[in-house]
Amino acid sequence: MRAAALLLGLLCWAAPAAALEDLPGWDTTRWGMTGEELRAVLGERAAELPGRWVYGGAYAELAVEEVEIGGLVFTAYLQMNDRTERLQQVLLERRRTGAVPAAFEQVVDALTERYGPPSGDCPQAKTGGQPLDYEVTWRFPTTILHAKFLDFSTTAVFSRDPEAELDPLVVERKVRRNLRRFLPRRILLRFHSAGRTDLDPGCS
Repeated sequence: MRAAALLLGLLCWAAPAAALEDLPGWDTTRWGMTGEELRAVLGERAAELPGRWVYGGAYAELAVEEVEIGGLVFTAYLQMNDRTERLQQVLLERRRTGAVPAAFEQVVDALTERYGPPSGDCPQAKTGGQPLDYEVTWRFPTTILHAKFLDFSTTAVFSRDPEAELDPLVVERKVRRNLRRFLPRRILLRFHSAGRTDLDPGCS
């Protein structure tokens, strides 16, 4: 059963972007599912977390480990609304030494190949001790996907390599690199219902 589910996931991931008109949820999950429904559709892939992880208005008790995107491995946390106890978001996270700018570009390339060009490209400046971040967004009728690179330490999201040759045909994001290697960093992918505008802040 597990092998069949993994095969189905690979086939879906390999589908051409042109054929994708909507994204109904993350993987086999759908927005508004209960915990029992999530366990049923995910089967053995659903791992019980050690207790309830609180995310400010949401919580997670289930995770899916070893989720591969673009050759990189993430852990997916199934976040439930703390009032309705139904699925409102799936957060995929990659941490520490695996969360570097080159890995983020690799993930964005894989997502673009799967879902087509992103709908938004948003750098955020550091203010008030908050982490620097860079976010790329895909919007579908049912689901919104945010790919975010977070760096809590550096003085700029991406600083230009002074020795790099500039190619006018390459978008700005592609020629910027973060030169410092301090931690912590995160690569986050957030899948949530398109109806949850509070989870889609946009650029500010």
